Amino acid sequence: MFFPSDGDRIVLTRIGRDGRTTSYIGMATEVMPYGRSSTSGLWLGGWRLTGHNTATGESEDSYFACTEALERYDPAIRQTVRLATAGDE
Repeated sequence: MFFPSDGDRIVLTRIGRDGRTTSYIGMATEVMPYGRSSTSGLWLGGWRLTGHNTATGESEDSYFACTEALERYDPAIRQTVRLATAGDE
């Protein structure tokens, strides 16, 4: 699976528990690689995405769990992440 690096421009598409699909494009920062926490024992990973909703244009500045963490702890939410291209704007 693709995992962004700090500063990557990404497209994140998420299908929620209700079946709605939402896509965001923006910059990944504060990237925390997927791995087991030494303090809690939980598997963690994710990043901050600063950008916008591709359908509405609404600004987005949120933290997102990585796909691997979602698959482990909330498989009802599906997500894909990839590098953004010029055609995504």
